[in-house]
Amino acid sequence: MRTQITVTAEECHGNADKMVRRFIKKAKKEGVVDEIRERQYYKSPSQRRIEKKRNRDRVIKKHNLRMKELFK
Repeated sequence: MRTQITVTAEECHGNADKMVRRFIKKAKKEGVVDEIRERQYYKSPSQRRIEKKRNRDRVIKKHNLRMKELFK
């Protein structure tokens, strides 16, 4: 984890529901939830490389499809 996430009562005017929503939003922005999900199970380095390549190929394919539609 990179930093400590804090929400003060002053920034939410003492509203507890608003504080919870703001905390969740900050946690998502920092990537805390994603990092916990990622670290939940062990993945070997080869699995990580394969997954990274698969995601890269998916993004490239999506970009190429958009470009193809643009130039039609």
